[in-house]
Amino acid sequence: MENIITLFKAFIEDWKTIKENMIEDKMGKKIMKKPCFYDFMIYLTERYRKEKTKWTKIGNLEWSEDLGEMNWFEATKKCEELGGRLPTRIELLYLFDNNFKEMQKMLGENPAGYYYWSATTNSLATQFAWLVHLGNGSTNGNTKTSSDSYRVRCVRKSN
Repeated sequence: MENIITLFKAFIEDWKTIKENMIEDKMGKKIMKKPCFYDFMIYLTERYRKEKTKWTKIGNLEWSEDLGEMNWFEATKKCEELGGRLPTRIELLYLFDNNFKEMQKMLGENPAGYYYWSATTNSLATQFAWLVHLGNGSTNGNTKTSSDSYRVRCVRKSN
């Protein structure tokens, strides 16, 4: 485990990159808002969560473990927090069509699968995003803000 000084230095560097942490003083000069202990604890919690998420390499992507159900906006944010992104509809379909055995192994207990959110927005109605069912390869769409929640897996480039 990294020592606390190294972690705090990394926290301060990350803190500087977040534009909400830059404020104006009385003279109109941009200054950095001073972080508090609570901010540091949130940073450590998120960093720990990123490190504990399990990823499976399939093809040129790494796929996160199943992150549960949420709406599209929550899913997008969650993937960003983990250092990934939502997969596109094409990536999900490619996973189903070309890596079925690896996908079934990744799905584990429920090889029948669920509908999973994709990053792909419906081109005719941008309030909708595509879903892909990893049990049968079917696609569907739903509103991004839907009270209906769907499963989430994130992807990131494999090293």
